[in-house]
Amino acid sequence: MYAMGDSDDFEAVFRAEYPRLVRALGVAFGIGVAADAVQEAFIEADRRWRRIGRLEDPAGWVRRVAINKALTANRTRRRRARVLAGIRPESPEEIDSASRLDLAAAVAALPDRMRLTVTLHYLADLPVAEVANLLGVSVGTAKSNLHDARSRLRAALKGIRNE
Repeated sequence: MYAMGDSDDFEAVFRAEYPRLVRALGVAFGIGVAADAVQEAFIEADRRWRRIGRLEDPAGWVRRVAINKALTANRTRRRRARVLAGIRPESPEEIDSASRLDLAAAVAALPDRMRLTVTLHYLADLPVAEVANLLGVSVGTAKSNLHDARSRLRAALKGIRNE
């Protein structure tokens, strides 16, 4: 058992749980996803250690959070794979400079918030939650902006290709 909220106890939980949790989740989700999920869980635990350290099983809390984060990452990966499977990306050799200009023009034509949401999420590779935080909007609004921007880009680029 760990003492009430002591930072030494946080370190003890970290040392005991981190390696075995990364190993276990690494088999289920891949080592990269596992390491990220466990690190994020421990960051959250550290921020709230005064409360988490008083739980009957603070290590269990960390495990639960890490599992949830790994599951979320896995769902996101599968969702992206489904989306990408539905579109056949052109190889760099197939993309001519006119197509690149069409895409740049289509992105530039988006309203500011949609353009920022798309570029921060896809080009800066930021998670939707971080994009929402940076733009000062809810996660739902950021997701809606991404959806609307993709729809507009799809329509704009389809129109250009059909011309």
